[in-house]
Amino acid sequence: MKNYTVNIKITPLKAVNDPRGTQVMNGLENLGYSNLNNVSVGKYIVISIKAQNKEECENMIKKACEDFLSNPLIEEYSLEINEN
Repeated sequence: MKNYTVNIKITPLKAVNDPRGTQVMNGLENLGYSNLNNVSVGKYIVISIKAQNKEECENMIKKACEDFLSNPLIEEYSLEINEN
């Protein structure tokens, strides 16, 4: 088996209201950061995993994202898979 490190970025869908992003943007604007167009707040997860190959690793992590780590109704995710 091979060792992989998977970086998972989970962000709100563009069509979904992002109240945390709005709060961060308002706070930054109150501090004088006036050139902001948009702020989105999400999650960043790093998982170390053993798998036979990259395809198996990707399939396991996608299932974890869809079953538990993200809410597909309001979030999307992207993966970066690196073999160690």
